[in-house]
Amino acid sequence: MSLKIPEDAPFTGPQRYWLRGFLDGINNALVPADGSPGDEKNTTEVAAGSKEPVTIAWGSQTGNAEGLAKKLSKKLSKAGFIPTVADMLELTATDVTAIENLLVITSTYGEGEPPDNATALYSSLHAEDAPDLAATRYSVLALGDSSYENFCKCGFDFDQRLDALGATSLAPIVTCDGDYEEPFEIWSGHLLEAFAAT
Repeated sequence: MSLKIPEDAPFTGPQRYWLRGFLDGINNALVPADGSPGDEKNTTEVAAGSKEPVTIAWGSQTGNAEGLAKKLSKKLSKAGFIPTVADMLELTATDVTAIENLLVITSTYGEGEPPDNATALYSSLHAEDAPDLAATRYSVLALGDSSYENFCKCGFDFDQRLDALGATSLAPIVTCDGDYEEPFEIWSGHLLEAFAAT
């Protein structure tokens, strides 16, 4: 069984993202990764350790960033957080104002441009009328290839722009040069340490 938000439910974008993350946390507790039925003890333990919601926004041309976002979601869920994995295509700068903890995982495309699904969010955050993000905490994992001139440019752009809009950095940006598994583990470790310290 999987709990979902009905498509016609009367929620705003930010409310829907939060609820989706909340339900994802419950679903992960009810159905373990191996697909076997969950038990009441496991569900209670997760609920007892629940912390604040975290939105993991991914921008990807090939699917690598999306895969890492889902991997991070499982890791955070096990740690008691309420993660929501969000395609950047579904987010606007206004939506970000309602996100307390934003984790960005993005690649860079072409000559330093954002991936196709990240273009709209990238543009709205870089607009002159972009909103104040003082209530948002963030961190960025940037995927790239150092053989290209604009190595991880999109990730650095997101990191710098979120900072410029008043958001607070949870952990420094981490870059991935081709291989991303080790940098991902380092970054996610930094995040868990940062959350534990706040």
